[in-house]
Amino acid sequence: MGKSKGILDRFLKYYRSISIDKKFLAVAYIQIFIPIILIGVVSFRISSDLIFEKYIGYTSDVIKTARLRIVDKINELNLITQDVLYQSELYNVLEKAQRKIDYYDDVASFTNKLRKIILGHRDIQSIGIFTKDKKLCIVDNTSQKKGLDEIVPLAITFERLYRIASNGDGKPVWYVANIDGENENNPVVLIVRLINNPRTLKFQGILAIMVNTELFTKTFSELVAEKSQAISLIGQNTFVCTKGQLNKQEVMKLTDSIKNENGVVTYTSKESIVNVLPIKEVNWYIVTSIPVKVLFKDIDKLRIWLIILCFLSFMITSATALLLSMDFLKPISAIVEATKKVRSGEYTTINDLERKDELGLLIENFNSMVQKINHLINSIYKEQITRKEAEIKALQSQLNPHFLFNILESINWLAQLNGVSQISDVVIALSRLLEVNLKEEKFLPLEEELKYITSYISILKINFGEENLKLEIDADKKALKFRIPKLLIQPLVENSVFHGIRPKGRGKIFIGCYVFDEKLNIIVKDDGIGMNPEKLNKIRDGLADELEFDQEEKSYTRIGLLNVVKRLKLIYGSNAHFSIESVPNKGTTIKIEILVEAIEKVYEDNLEYL
Repeated sequence: MGKSKGILDRFLKYYRSISIDKKFLAVAYIQIFIPIILIGVVSFRISSDLIFEKYIGYTSDVIKTARLRIVDKINELNLITQDVLYQSELYNVLEKAQRKIDYYDDVASFTNKLRKIILGHRDIQSIGIFTKDKKLCIVDNTSQKKGLDEIVPLAITFERLYRIASNGDGKPVWYVANIDGENENNPVVLIVRLINNPRTLKFQGILAIMVNTELFTKTFSELVAEKSQAISLIGQNTFVCTKGQLNKQEVMKLTDSIKNENGVVTYTSKESIVNVLPIKEVNWYIVTSIPVKVLFKDIDKLRIWLIILCFLSFMITSATALLLSMDFLKPISAIVEATKKVRSGEYTTINDLERKDELGLLIENFNSMVQKINHLINSIYKEQITRKEAEIKALQSQLNPHFLFNILESINWLAQLNGVSQISDVVIALSRLLEVNLKEEKFLPLEEELKYITSYISILKINFGEENLKLEIDADKKALKFRIPKLLIQPLVENSVFHGIRPKGRGKIFIGCYVFDEKLNIIVKDDGIGMNPEKLNKIRDGLADELEFDQEEKSYTRIGLLNVVKRLKLIYGSNAHFSIESVPNKGTTIKIEILVEAIEKVYEDNLEYL
């Protein structure tokens, strides 16, 4: 879930970063191509399935019909073998041949009967009777094709015929074989059957009928009209007859894998679609095959048209989207450039683009806003800035005489109490204070402000005593680099010394400067006399409303607190917060919080005036 959300966030970030013209193109492509692709894919899939099902149904009917016809022929020829075995002359001839009695007249009579059978059935090419002595008589039809006399025993031995016939246990056995040296497309089909004496049931010979394979070829020719379709009859791993071209090795592997199947079995590969139907009566198979590219020729045409349609849609969509994006981008680009100028301080309006739509209204409102901003800058903003700068300078000038007066008073006490021995140290500290105080910079690093306060306390220690006034400073390294308004902390320290610690006679001041929660936190804490809740609330209300304090509060706060609060509000506004807490006889804590972002922005904005 988290990974998916991360991918979605990255996609949204990328989408928001690309230009509007690319977004127009993306939307147009999505609206056009997704429906086309979906319709094309679904149509292609449905058409393919329909063609495939139609072909399978048609082929199944064809090979089932072919199987029925072949089975009928098989049964018909099996009956002929039965008719031959019913001839009484057959057994007389076999007995005389076995006893080696003259049987010439019987053979001549029996041969005439066999010839009548052949003439009445064109599907029979040759009939042969073989005794234990390997041969008795063979009768062929009048065709020029080979007969049994040319096959047995030259190509098929009597022993082989006997093994074949024995497998039938007295029933006809169909056998297919390729004669050595012959073309495999013209195999030999034999019906072999044992001849047993009807009285003694002893083996007397073998009946062999050679079948004309043209009967199977005619059956296929009548049923298959598709020129690209191939059909074949397979028996004993031999192709009896084949029409068309097919992968014989692939077909042979397929027939070996489906020996236990009964119905039509369909096999689909990248090259062809093959249907196989077993003929259980003789353990043969009828196989049909058609190339996939031929079957789906019309589907390929549909695919080509879909590609052409997608290409045309791409061109039309791209041109339309580009025209629309250019129409939208021109006013948007004008607005973007104008806003950049406003950001840099150049408040200029946008030329009228003669638009009446939403973009035209946006440009009109933008021009109106810029005109009002120009008016505000010229009539109000500059006036407020001037007043703000004057007020800040006035507040700071209030501090300087008051500050110098206290220092001079300390030097006076030092001269009266200690003579001139420590005046050098005081003068050095005073020079540091005056150096900072007389600087024209409005903002100083917090580190310098703390050094200034340290020098200030070192001078005050002359008045209070080294052990009676302590200063502790704790500051983050990061906090020391921030630039804050000059003399922002010193008035707070001065209040702590003169209004918290001096009435008590001794005490400690703690200054803490930290950065956390994206804020600079400045804490000034003393352990002086503190103040009661009533007085604390009055001071808080006065600071919040920026009111002048009455004489009592002025004597306590002097000028420092109000000046600090006013400066914070003028410089940082709502990004700065001032708070004061006090407990009687425990001390007072003052805390200042300023957003780090506001500190950096105010300083950068005032660089040109520093």
